[in-house]
Amino acid sequence: MFSKKIPYALGADSDNASPSLDLWYQERHNDEISFGLHVKKTLHTVQSPFQRVDVFESTGFGRVLTLDGLMMCSDRDEFVYHEMISHVPLLVHPNPRRVLVIGGGDGGTLREVLRHDCVEEAVLCEIDGEVVEAARQFFPALAVGLNHPRAKIHIGDGVEFVKNSPKGEFDVVIVDSTDPIGPGVGLFSGEFYNEVKRILTPGGIVMAQCESPWENKFDLAKVYGNLKHAFSSVYSMVGTIPSYPYGYWSWGFASDSQHPFEKIDLDRAKAIEKASKYYNIDIHRSAFALPNFLRQKLVNVVKNA
Repeated sequence: MFSKKIPYALGADSDNASPSLDLWYQERHNDEISFGLHVKKTLHTVQSPFQRVDVFESTGFGRVLTLDGLMMCSDRDEFVYHEMISHVPLLVHPNPRRVLVIGGGDGGTLREVLRHDCVEEAVLCEIDGEVVEAARQFFPALAVGLNHPRAKIHIGDGVEFVKNSPKGEFDVVIVDSTDPIGPGVGLFSGEFYNEVKRILTPGGIVMAQCESPWENKFDLAKVYGNLKHAFSSVYSMVGTIPSYPYGYWSWGFASDSQHPFEKIDLDRAKAIEKASKYYNIDIHRSAFALPNFLRQKLVNVVKNA
């Protein structure tokens, strides 16, 4: 939400405001905790059929994209999320030629996926075309993924896209979804992950964002348990993203045959990490070391708990 001592100033434009206006974005995590950014200028606001899409210029984090008032990405720290969700599965898979990204309309995950020359085609399925258009207009560093010649953009429902895809179509599927509410809720179900498994080649990998380990609104064990319902091996990976709730995030790595760090393609990894801001081989391995409180949450669900 945007706040100037009132909740959610719809379409607030700091250019037209008085010089004394102190405009803030605030994401309220619960009744006790919220995250705030000072807003220099509102750049874009549109209500799509699915959600409200906002872009604003912040004082500390550069341009920021929010959906229904929830933080999606910022100029300052987007690379952490996009590098980790992309490079970990792609550097473990021995030959990732075809990759599907579900969600990820900002283009950042596509950008990182297509840094791998072995990827012949990366398909993005995003439900909301307004997110793609906002990224193209306001986030050129992300939109290089959307405009890449090896990228194919499909605007539509990710659940339906997976359901209608042929068996064994993709080597890696990356579920770059919003929170498990609203348009993103179906992307966390066991039924959906079963369909994802069907469209993977033998030895395929799914990588999915799995929310913050500190978040109590969602049952984290259930989210990972739904992955476990479809795949024999599930691992939790963690990393720090300052602008995300609680600054600490998790992803799920799932496969029937691949281990998340025992066989990293070191030649490809060394080439990738030269231009990365966050990813390197040591971070790749250490991201699967979990704190005890998270192990306790995920015991009997993930292999590294």
